[in-house]
Formats: sequence, C-alpha cells, structure tokens
Amino acid sequence: MTEQFEYAKPIMVESIEDCYFYHSMHVPGIGEVSGDWDLRAVVDDYLGGVDFSGKRVLDVGTASGFLSFEMEKRGAEVVSFDLDDAARFEFVPHFKQQHDLGKIVNNRRRTLQRRKNSYWLAHRALQSSARVYYGNIYDLPDGLGRFDIVVFGMVLSHLRDPFQALYSGSRLSTTLLIVTNQTMKMEEPFACFMPDPDDKTLITAWWAFSDGCITRMLGVLGFRVTHTVMSRPECLVRSREGHESCTAFVGERMSTGLIDALTS
Repeated sequence: MTEQFEYAKPIMVESIEDCYFYHSMHVPGIGEVSGDWDLRAVVDDYLGGVDFSGKRVLDVGTASGFLSFEMEKRGAEVVSFDLDDAARFEFVPHFKQQHDLGKIVNNRRRTLQRRKNSYWLAHRALQSSARVYYGNIYDLPDGLGRFDIVVFGMVLSHLRDPFQALYSGSRLSTTLLIVTNQTMKMEEPFACFMPDPDDKTLITAWWAFSDGCITRMLGVLGFRVTHTVMSRPECLVRSREGHESCTAFVGERMSTGLIDALTS
C-alpha cells in the first residue's frame, strides 16, 4: 500500500547540543562540526563526477543532509529522504541481542531525532531550499514526482532488502541513478551476508556487494552503468578511523519509455 504523501514541516532547532551530525560539515554561525564521516575532500568523486546544475535530485538516506546541501550548491533542486521512525530501522535480529532489542530501538529513536535536528539546523543556517520527505524507503510515493537523478549514498548495505529499495527509487528517476557504496572489487555479481553468529555487535549492516552485483542490480532495473568513480572519504568512527574506499556507480536509464509504466 502506497503511503500518503506529504513533505515534512521544518523543525526549529537552535542548539547544536540537540544534534547528532552523521557527516562533518561547516555550519554558518556555528563553525566546523564533526560527524562519523567526512566527505568534503572527495564529494565530487563520491557523487560520480556528475553535473547537477539544473537537475531535480532525490537524496535517499540524507542523514544530516550533507550531500543534499552539496548538490544544492552545485545547482540542483533537491528533495531529501530519510526514514520517519526508528522502528523502520532494520536491525539484524541477532539471537544474542534479542533481550536488548527494545533498548536498542529506543536509543536509535533518540539518535534519529538528533540526526533530524542536525539536518534542520544546517538547513536553516545554509538557507537551503531543499524539501524533505520522511517515510518508507521501500515505498517512495509517486507524489514526490520524477527526478533527473536519484542518489543512494552508502545506504544499501544497511537494508535487509536493498534491491527493493533500489527499485523504489529507480521508479522516480528519468535519467540517472547513482549508487555509492563500499564494494568488493569483483566482476562476479556476488553479495555477502555480513552478520556473524559470533559477533553480536554487527547488527546494522546486512550485505557486502561486489562491483558486479551493483552493476547487475542497476541493469535489471533498466540502468546501464556508464562509469564508476573511486573515492576515499574519511571515517571518524572510534576504532575505525581512517580513509575507506567507496565506489560511485553512475547508471543511465536505458529506456525512458519504461517510466510511465513504472509510475502508473
């Protein structure tokens, strides 16, 4: 069932103490804020080297909005998407974490709200015109309209059903679908199930993909990968600090005649 469509109303956030920034960025009036990832030195490569000027763009999994704001700076009209409630977050149901699941969801709900706060604090400080939709990544509504470009930035590995999410976003793209993800450098279309029965902490990542897997998923959805771009953004998560390799897959729609059928 397709969910009712409505853009989110802005949240008035005045204190950075109420925020959790997923991406490092400069916020006017506040200064530098540090997040889990710093994409600033590689953002153009991370986004596939695409020209966003005059394009309508959907940023899937916006978090603190860094990519939305950067694409907007490059001339795009942006709609930012993120999940509406932590209950939608797909934790791996590890048997060793079952008794803590309620606590985990509540903690994630607080984190999600603080992450939304960071988006809206930066949105106001940057005088952004981006609009926001919170909902279900597996059922993006037709009311969002069509986009020249749909972007998935490091989202797919955290989803139980990454292909359905890609399909949901691809339906709304008239031209390009950009997927940026950490990948295994293999042409074979493989996906590796990441959760480990001996590691109860790995409950937020489901899949590791080969290059060939991303390429094939895009192909099945009607997008031909025209090029890929490597980047090495900086991870700032404690015990994982350092630069990590990501690949941007730029897929071009092969048949515009499919669009009307997909969105009808």
